[in-house]
Amino acid sequence: MKNNIFINILLVIFICAFLVSGYFVFIWVKSDRETKQLEEGLYSDVVTETKEGENEAKFEVDFAKLKETNSDIFAWIKIDDTYINYPILQGATDEYYLRKDIYKKSSVSGSIFVDSSTNTNFEDDNTVIYGHNMKNQRMFANLHKIRNGSLGTDVKVKIYTPNANYIYKVFSAYNLEPNNDLIKKNFELQEDKEEYINKSISRSNVKFDINKENINYENKIITLITCDSNNKRRVIVNAVREDEANTQYNT
Repeated sequence: MKNNIFINILLVIFICAFLVSGYFVFIWVKSDRETKQLEEGLYSDVVTETKEGENEAKFEVDFAKLKETNSDIFAWIKIDDTYINYPILQGATDEYYLRKDIYKKSSVSGSIFVDSSTNTNFEDDNTVIYGHNMKNQRMFANLHKIRNGSLGTDVKVKIYTPNANYIYKVFSAYNLEPNNDLIKKNFELQEDKEEYINKSISRSNVKFDINKENINYENKIITLITCDSNNKRRVIVNAVREDEANTQYNT
């Protein structure tokens, strides 16, 4: 009799756990699908791609329309051969867009964002940009392709803003512990920034086609951050603004 009661209790617990987990999976899938639909609708409304040649396309973003959608949008990021093609936002707090979409609605995918103290003109020494690692490969999940070398050794990050467009060339990609203090936005001394660049290159899983001698204290860089597959470490991708780097490629 006691054994039957114990088995029934375990069965009830199992059923409840199954229903609860199923509910959260349903909510996750529903939220993710809605976010994807919203993003695709926004993309078709504000982005224009025009073929200029056999292998080139002109990419334009209507920031006036974007600002009507959400005034927190200040730039757009695009990496060819990936799903990374999103607006960049800045909230009132560092975590605001961690679980909110571009329409400020709750979302498991969150948004691509910078923290609240970042200069949105990309004139910080190092502009740090965050995005989730989604299992459906959306948001910043494809940073893993850069880190593992799937995109090759010549990877560019395109940043579009209302006033200027920039191309950044990736020079390092690696994993990092989440509590590591290596990531900084600004550096008081030239030596500090050079040390950051050198450490980043030495950690890189891939040897990218850029000489570190051509990345110096005056160059503006960006750092893209997402979680790794087990959510215990971070994937870091560093890139230098190409028009400033006087890039010379390794042979």
